[in-house]
Amino acid sequence: MLDAFASGFLVFATFATALFQLALVLGAPMGEYAFGGQSPKLPAQYRFSSAVSFLVMLAICGHYIAQLGWLAPLLDADLNAIVNWVLVGFFALSALVNNLTKSEKEKRLWGGVTIAMLLCSIIVAI
Repeated sequence: MLDAFASGFLVFATFATALFQLALVLGAPMGEYAFGGQSPKLPAQYRFSSAVSFLVMLAICGHYIAQLGWLAPLLDADLNAIVNWVLVGFFALSALVNNLTKSEKEKRLWGGVTIAMLLCSIIVAI
C-alpha cells in the first residue's frame, strides 16, 4: 500500500517536473527556479538541458507507472530492482543540488519536493 502511494506520488511529481522543464524549453520566464536561478528566461544551452530533463522525467514517470501496474513493465524483476536503486541515487543527487543552490526561489520550490521524491523512491526500491 505504501509503495503504491510512493509510486503514485513519483508519477505525479516527475510528470509535473517534466511539464516545468517543457515550459522552460518553450521560453517561460521561470528560470529563477532552475539551474541556480541565474536568469528569468533561460539561454539556449540551458533550454537544451531542460529538453533533456523533460525527456528523462517522462521516462522516469513511465518507470513508476509500470511500478503501479498501469503499463506492462519493460524490465525483468532483477533489472527493475537495479533501476529503482539507480533512481534513488538520482533523486538523492537532485535533492542535494536543489537544497544547496544559492537561488532561494529554486530552493523554496524544489527543496521539499526533491526530498519527498527521494523518500518515495527509497520506499519503492525497498
